[in-house]
Amino acid sequence: MSLIGQNESTEDLKLSLRNLWNGLNDQDEVPPIDQEKIYAQIMASQDFPKSKKNRLWQPLAAAVAAVVLLCIAFYSFNGSQALDQFTALAKPVKYHIKPGTNKATLRLANGSTINLNNSAEPSLTNYGNIQIKKNSHGQIIYQVIADSTDARLASSYNVFTTPKGGQYEIILADGSKVFLNANSSLTFPTVFSATQRNVVLKGEAYFEIAKNKKKPFKVSANGTEIKVLGTHFNVMAYEDEPLLKTTLFEGSVQVNTNTATKTIKPGQQAVTYKNQSAIDINESKPDEDLAWKNGYFLFQDEGIESVMRKIARWYDVEVVYKESIPGGEFGGKISRYENILDVLKPLELTGSVHFKLEGRRIIVTQ
Repeated sequence: MSLIGQNESTEDLKLSLRNLWNGLNDQDEVPPIDQEKIYAQIMASQDFPKSKKNRLWQPLAAAVAAVVLLCIAFYSFNGSQALDQFTALAKPVKYHIKPGTNKATLRLANGSTINLNNSAEPSLTNYGNIQIKKNSHGQIIYQVIADSTDARLASSYNVFTTPKGGQYEIILADGSKVFLNANSSLTFPTVFSATQRNVVLKGEAYFEIAKNKKKPFKVSANGTEIKVLGTHFNVMAYEDEPLLKTTLFEGSVQVNTNTATKTIKPGQQAVTYKNQSAIDINESKPDEDLAWKNGYFLFQDEGIESVMRKIARWYDVEVVYKESIPGGEFGGKISRYENILDVLKPLELTGSVHFKLEGRRIIVTQ
């Protein structure tokens, strides 16, 4: 409403409307309201100036009604913030921090490192019986050219790593697909042994495991082991997160800690905790758990620290809290491919948090 009253430019207003629209959830219901009555009241209450300077108000009359209705719907979705907290956006900032892209590195067992990016180079390198190439979809394919029974290869390891602001997909020698989120790594043997397929994950990854009953696939992550035969699942195991979450979409998964073992089914999520052996089983939220892979942020009643950790990883920025950490919970949905300002502005609309950008540092205040 403050932007509408400024009259200087409609660009920020258009951005606000777009962000509100993108933040709506198709499955959420707008509370029962008399939309036509609200519109009529707005139109009846406006005394549009006739001066040339203020003619901007006339084409914005419908936008005023749209703002009201969109705000009602938006805050129906974001129930943790009151409608009357809808405030002006921060002043435009000159910084333009771009979102992450497909980039990673692959460090081979011999110590050599391959830098990966968006280029379409079809063949990257050969390493003995190993060939590493890129397909037309941009996925890295790690292949064993010839059968090998050399035990030394099974005990030597490669490390596939994405930095902050990066993501990448790799197809392992057994045909399994692993899609790494930002600031993550996957350690895997040069050649899988004859009896098992073991990898180590740091960060977050989505797995589509090739079926092989004779060779179970095991993911070790921060003291938790996930054992599968062939399935689709997501593991979130960042070291700066308090929980480790394993979400199953297809097949069956066995989750193990030091003293506990539980099996989850599709539609379930296993939650484990640092320095604890307990395993909790919850109903999964596929839209939320795979939001990163599907190209958007989805915040569901999250504190600002949780929200900013996700943003920091993807945009490769440092987050600093000035004085106390803002309270409250945030909810909303927005593309991960927007400029960082377009991600931060909807959060400021709640009125409970503000941001200042200094280079690649975001200062958070109440």
